[in-house]
Formats: sequence, C-alpha cells, structure tokens
Amino acid sequence: MTFSSRLLRFLQVALASVLLASHGYAATLDIGGVKFEDSLTIYNNTLLLNGAGIVSNGKTPHYSARIYAKQKFTTLDALSATPGPKRLVVTAIREVDTGPILKMLSRSVEASSSKGDMAKLIPGMMNIGNVFKTNRVLKPGEVMTMDWIPITGLVIYIGGKMQGDPMREPELFRAAMGVWMGEAPADAKLKDALLGHI
Repeated sequence: MTFSSRLLRFLQVALASVLLASHGYAATLDIGGVKFEDSLTIYNNTLLLNGAGIVSNGKTPHYSARIYAKQKFTTLDALSATPGPKRLVVTAIREVDTGPILKMLSRSVEASSSKGDMAKLIPGMMNIGNVFKTNRVLKPGEVMTMDWIPITGLVIYIGGKMQGDPMREPELFRAAMGVWMGEAPADAKLKDALLGHI
C-alpha cells in the first residue's frame, strides 16, 4: 500500500471517527498498521487527536507520529499556546535510529532560542541527550511519548517507562515539537498531517 493510499484510508477513517464521536463513541484509527484512538485521557484531561502521519524513507515507512491536545491547532505557535497537557506519540514501524532526532532537536533549540534561553535550556538538553544515548534505537512496535504537563514540564516515556527527569522549560517542549512541526521538520508531509492541513 502506497503512502497516498494509506493517507486516503486514514482520512476516510478519520471522517468516520468524527461521525462516531458526535454520537459519543471513541474510534480506533489505523495508519501504517499502527492502531490508535482519536482521543485519550491523561492527567484528568481529555485530549483530541490533531493529526497523524508517517515518516518514510522512499517507500519504506519508518515510524508513525501523532499529536494530541485539548483543542485543535494548525501551527506550532498555536500548539504552544494551547492550555493543558499535550502528547506526541512516536511508534516505530521499523528500527529507528534516535540519533537524527536528537540532532534535529539540538538544531531546533538553537534556531528558536536566544542566548539567554540557551543557557537555561542546557541542563534539559543534556537530560534529553542522555535519554537518546541510552535509547539509541526504537525497536519495531516500540512507542515513545513526549508529554507536556503544565505543573511538571516535558516528560519522555519509551516503552512505557519514564526516561530521565522532567524538564520544566516550555521552550524545550516547543523545540522538541519543532522537530516534526517546525520550520525545517523531519518530514514536510508529516508536518502537514500533524497540523491538520491534510
């Protein structure tokens, strides 16, 4: 199945989920063989799926990503301004090297931060660096989540286990989301999908 046909199927299922949700039912969606819900409840908040897509190398899918928030958004700035918790979920379809993700995160922090901000973000970046050095690959089927919790900060889970320490700086969460939804994203089509543009 090509990316286009998978995307068409996803959109068809997403439309059906809207109809189901209007009648009070949560829907299970499928993209690239990864099943997920169109809404979820974390930290006593119900979050809505904003968008989902796949990062591929040519015709080979590597991982899926999806983003949840309390309300819909169409830009990275709007995501940052959305109140309440947020969750990005990355599910490996094939083995995923986390090194490139860490490099893009470092670039995103440098591009979006002033010198003053950079100084306060260094401890958080070191923490994230240690997380990715400990988890150099995501195995097929393994899930990484990046949660923003207003009273706690950015929390990373891999395989259901919390990695490192929470990072309180909202600038760090925004930079992390910039890897997939920023000016130079990992995949332009995925960015559009996550932001609900397609």
